[in-house]
Amino acid sequence: MRALEGTTSTERMGGFLYPGWYALIAVGALLLSFLVALRDQVPSWELRLTEWLNSAPDPIASILYPLMQLGTLAAPVFVAVGILVFKRDRLLAATTIVVGLVSWFGAKAIKQWVERGRPIDYLPNINVREGTGTGLGFISGHSAVVASAVAVMTMAALPRRFRAFVLVVALLVGVARVVHGVHLPADVVGGWAFGALIGFGGLWVYDRIAPRLAARG
Repeated sequence: MRALEGTTSTERMGGFLYPGWYALIAVGALLLSFLVALRDQVPSWELRLTEWLNSAPDPIASILYPLMQLGTLAAPVFVAVGILVFKRDRLLAATTIVVGLVSWFGAKAIKQWVERGRPIDYLPNINVREGTGTGLGFISGHSAVVASAVAVMTMAALPRRFRAFVLVVALLVGVARVVHGVHLPADVVGGWAFGALIGFGGLWVYDRIAPRLAARG
């Protein structure tokens, strides 16, 4: 924690004006995706986009499948271990796990509230490549979890040269959910936005606790 002494909030957040415009963009994306999900009928453009992405060849889906697992609860644990090893910041590691859990279970709560179906409910001929494709869809828990982890990594853990890479990974996790026929695009966008906001919120708390712990140490 001593590495935090003498640094500003912006420096601790990787040079970003935290949370600033990124949070506002995430709020906007969440609201727009929410409005789409609440419609009685799934928009035709969303169905067409789902079919197009789902038509990806099986080799592409197979390549995306391992990446898709980065949206499970294993992802924040993996990131937290990396933070402990390379940054030795136990508070940031704990923050990563907490935001991952909140994103996962928060997504489940939103699913119950919105009650939007999965692609198979609207596209009977969809190619479901994982599980049965049934259940509730909005928001995507995988997309939320990976977005929360990426928010922590890009804002507080990674050097600038690696940030684009993890952002692409988060993008591919969401796309993979549509390719595998288990989510509609708005589900994924909502998941990304929700997870990012949870990540920003976790870092906001971290940014206020960390200096106090550093002062004591």
